[in-house]
Amino acid sequence: MSSARGDRTLLVWGLHASAAVFARAAQDVLDVWVRDDALNPDLAALVSEAGQRGVRAQRVPVATLDRMSEGAVHQGIVLRRRAPAALDLAGLRALLAATGRPPLVLALDHPQDPHNLGACLRVADGAGADAVLLPRDRSVGLTAVVAKVASGAADSMPIALVPNLVQALESLKQDGLWVIGATDDAPGTLYQADFKVPLVLVLGAESEGLRRLTRATCDALVAIPMAGSVSSLNLSTAAAVCLYEARRQRLSA
Repeated sequence: MSSARGDRTLLVWGLHASAAVFARAAQDVLDVWVRDDALNPDLAALVSEAGQRGVRAQRVPVATLDRMSEGAVHQGIVLRRRAPAALDLAGLRALLAATGRPPLVLALDHPQDPHNLGACLRVADGAGADAVLLPRDRSVGLTAVVAKVASGAADSMPIALVPNLVQALESLKQDGLWVIGATDDAPGTLYQADFKVPLVLVLGAESEGLRRLTRATCDALVAIPMAGSVSSLNLSTAAAVCLYEARRQRLSA
């Protein structure tokens, strides 16, 4: 089986995030709730879109939306959708084999912060990565916060969930991909590395960095040079720096 959705659903809130779901995965929208007072034009347009898709928007008090979104800024709308399908390792390998160019994959070693994961998906989409690779267990997973921060990239960016990250990296190496890890104690910088090759960029979790076995699996380690007083960047910012360096190198080639 190359992908899996199961019976998981997830709540999405906010105008932009909801519009992104209708644009990219309208068939997955199951329920829509909107505030029961006056609707602004953006909300009214989403209500109309839901109706055209056969989903009747339910009018509820703002307090109900507050509770559903756990106090987040919902802008008057919450929807329930089927969770985006995830690839397994076989599906990821097939996807990369069909690209017709050197693949670029972002692998995250057990991320814990949903804001970081959502931002990583958005950055990966913007930088033209082919997929994001995640361990299935002991990672934050695809949550409502991840989906909102990703701003639609949870649907546009292929996500592969694997039971063992190290084994998945070894399999991708057998397919000809180079595995390069980012860590602040590496001897060389990312600007000295060749990111034009078929590539998996591996970044560690927010507090622990790369785990020992993950680090040992990498073909090379690189550091992001830091010129200021802080010693490192957060996960999503580091992902952006690395992925856009890969994009820069590939465009220049």
